[in-house]
Amino acid sequence: MRRERLWSEHGRREIRFFVVDDVDALLYVANLGAIALHVQASRVADLAHPDWCILDLDPKGAPFRDVVTIARTLHGLTGEIGLPAFPKTSGSAGLHVLVPLGGRLTFAKARTLAELLAREVVARHPGIATLARRVAARGGRVYVDTGQNGHGKLLVAPFSVRALPGAPVSMPLRWSELGPRLDPRRFTIRNALARLRRLGEDPLAPVRGPAPDLLGALERLARRGR
Repeated sequence: MRRERLWSEHGRREIRFFVVDDVDALLYVANLGAIALHVQASRVADLAHPDWCILDLDPKGAPFRDVVTIARTLHGLTGEIGLPAFPKTSGSAGLHVLVPLGGRLTFAKARTLAELLAREVVARHPGIATLARRVAARGGRVYVDTGQNGHGKLLVAPFSVRALPGAPVSMPLRWSELGPRLDPRRFTIRNALARLRRLGEDPLAPVRGPAPDLLGALERLARRGR
């Protein structure tokens, strides 16, 4: 079993993580009793440069329709500045929106990009979106979390089952599926494979593709703030 030593920001120590890069490795991890699988944003060959930037839309009691509204606004914003973006359910209550970076930015710069996008979205929806980390300070609004962008930070893997009632799955979505009737709890271990066969593709796969025009996107985003 391949392993790679990485610094864990959460644990404040080095951890030897499994490198799950084939079916046998995945079966080995599953046989250990692992349920939720979490992944690093960068690859073993270049740990300092992530493949994606993430915005985690965390409702913590806010209506899920507000999460959908914020995600759709984020999609519109990234489209305006020329960045692709890809959504998936968290497998719990929220949504993740990933922007491909193609290993072109450091983790610090990826977080800066996420923060710029988050501020713009919150400015458009101050009544339902917030940057407040403390639940008590959110006032029933959706937390637009950019803190998952960092070396050693882990993201629940797409198609990973969560250790929750009903065995929900973190499910990649098409943007056309984000509507008022979307229920993230309907994606479970029972229907995930059938859904993937029906789609015929992984909607999240392009997030690991080439980098978009990041400099041009940042310049366009900066001009919006003037």
